[in-house]
Amino acid sequence: MSDKIVKELITEVEKWDGIQGRVVDIADVVNSPSYKAAVGEYWPDDHAEHTIRWLPNASSLLILAMEHPQEKPKLDWFDRGNTSGNRWLTKISKVLVKWLHDTHGIKAQALPYQVEKGGVYLKDAACLAGLCVIGKNNLLIHPIWGPNVRLRSVLIQDYLPPSTPLENFDPCYRCAMPCRKACPENALAQGKFHRPSCMLQLESDRGNQIESGQEDTEGSTHLVTAWCRRCEFACPVGTS
Repeated sequence: MSDKIVKELITEVEKWDGIQGRVVDIADVVNSPSYKAAVGEYWPDDHAEHTIRWLPNASSLLILAMEHPQEKPKLDWFDRGNTSGNRWLTKISKVLVKWLHDTHGIKAQALPYQVEKGGVYLKDAACLAGLCVIGKNNLLIHPIWGPNVRLRSVLIQDYLPPSTPLENFDPCYRCAMPCRKACPENALAQGKFHRPSCMLQLESDRGNQIESGQEDTEGSTHLVTAWCRRCEFACPVGTS
């Protein structure tokens, strides 16, 4: 019965254009490398969230992946504390929560993106769920979409059989690594991701907003933050 529910759930997820979903065991997620490295920072030892409380005794997690192609930059433009892509994933998450309850009587909860607000480490979860792998450039790489992907999650109270990680997918093997040359801050120059260097570029993006082509309620030019994606666009995976 649980296998049937998972199949129906994934079918429901993929009715949305450019969206994929997989299920993972929440216990595996909270024992992932990122979680272990951050216990005491965002995650107290008792797994209690800072902003929201999770459904009690939740067993599974639905990971949603959204394609974010280069020709749709507005999905990642940051304004009013969010991006339109994240708002879209939030809407889909809430629709799926209602579907699970109405169709199968299963309680679910759309989690926020931010770990400090009660979210999960989405990269780890997406790898465990078999949606993507993490490349040498620290980007999450999808077999079809490459690194042009965004994530959200839905906590599920009932146990659902988890998906399996990807096999035989090693996108960085024998790659010339054009992402290393594309980074304006040389965050990959030493052969591994250097987060402080990447953050320099993101802070520059934040301080140099661009015009969105729209006006605010007072008739002034509406400015947004367009985050750097040069390493994404340089990656050859998903470009064919």
